[in-house]
Amino acid sequence: MRWLRTLVLVAVLALLLQHDSLAQGDQPPLVVVMDIDGPIEPITERYLSRTLDQAESRGAAALVIRVDTPGGLISSMRNMAEQLLNASVPTVAYVWPSGAQAASAGTIVTIAAHIAAMAPATNIGAAAPVTGTGEDLPPTLRKKVDEDTTALVRGIAATRGRSYGAIEPTILEAKAYTADEALHLNVIDYVAVDLDSLLNMIDGVEVETSSGMRRLDTSGAQVDVVGRSMLERFLDILTNPNVTYALILVGTYGVIFEIRDPGNFGPGVLGVLGLVLGFAGIGLLPVNFTGVVLLVAGILLLLLESQLDGFGWAGIGAVICWILAGFLLFGEIFPEPAALDDPLEISRWVLGLLGVVTLSVIALFWLLGRGGGESEAFIPESERRLIAQEGTVVDILNPSGEVLIGDEQFTAMTDGDDIGEGSSVIVTGIYAGGVLKVVAPNDAPAELQRGSWRDRMTRLSLAHVIKQRRER
Repeated sequence: MRWLRTLVLVAVLALLLQHDSLAQGDQPPLVVVMDIDGPIEPITERYLSRTLDQAESRGAAALVIRVDTPGGLISSMRNMAEQLLNASVPTVAYVWPSGAQAASAGTIVTIAAHIAAMAPATNIGAAAPVTGTGEDLPPTLRKKVDEDTTALVRGIAATRGRSYGAIEPTILEAKAYTADEALHLNVIDYVAVDLDSLLNMIDGVEVETSSGMRRLDTSGAQVDVVGRSMLERFLDILTNPNVTYALILVGTYGVIFEIRDPGNFGPGVLGVLGLVLGFAGIGLLPVNFTGVVLLVAGILLLLLESQLDGFGWAGIGAVICWILAGFLLFGEIFPEPAALDDPLEISRWVLGLLGVVTLSVIALFWLLGRGGGESEAFIPESERRLIAQEGTVVDILNPSGEVLIGDEQFTAMTDGDDIGEGSSVIVTGIYAGGVLKVVAPNDAPAELQRGSWRDRMTRLSLAHVIKQRRER
């Protein structure tokens, strides 16, 4: 009987194993899907790399890339083409939905996949390299970029068995094709109305991957759409030229507010964060170095204006620098080949709005710090003689009190520790209203140097010039 029980147990185990095997065999193949639905840039490149890794680790039957792009950066396009050419999982580029395009850099990304397909009423081509603003490249640079790009396309066409003769005009002549034309000219492999139709069409097709020949098993596959991660979505927003420009300017306002009124921390922290994120966004985009220099110069000039209330000239210079930076930051004094039909530029509305905000900030410095040139902060020459004069404290300064200079008694104030009655002090400046700023003699040299510098700058200020003209 023991042998009978053993036989029954073995039979049951065999049935269970067979059931598990059948259950596993019933699992449909996996197809991973991603979407390129905007300009091709470093974030798109990162998205493709992550999705390829995920498809490979999950043993996907294929990775389908749905394409709808106006183009993008040549550097990102090359890196993405390299990833597709060396992928170990079969890749399928599908220009979708109807009305979509694989223009410019999108053309090369599409033909680099193992299988290229398009939906009806889509187009591919117009891959001629241009600058970041969509303008033609200078002749010499254009020739170099054309030679480099066509060499890349020749290699892709040979590897994927596509017609280089039909693809070349998309680069040299900005030629574009409809889905049917591209299929007829052997630029793509299939025209499919939707994803299910495409998966049925390519089922059983063999492609050569970096890990060897793979036979596609895609009919009735389980489709898993992998979207962009939170980080990629954030970086995508950060690389918007308008957002980048606004972050830098608003960040500058926050830092200036913290400098003028220290201890709040909030504006300072937000300001530094805005500057860091703004310049990080610039680092991810093709920029004109001249525009970056003008942007930084505008920041420094506005910081100077904030420390010299009513100076005026620095503030006006900051506005001019920032407006020019807005036009030139993605301009073409030094053209950058971008293969981009959707130009990178800062909206004129954003430039106008931030220009008005900056002028308002400068006006606030003027009104609060110098009263628009009418404040007593612009002291008359007769009172300037008191600066650097030595006096005696009549009434303890804690921090304000009375001091005697010569035969005259003045109200005075100190920034440091209390100064007792009978102590000597030195005048280092004069506040609005004629109140003297004094320090102990040991502190005088540094304070006098600082006061002298500010005094000279005040005489050059725009507000002071206007006041002098009114007095004449």
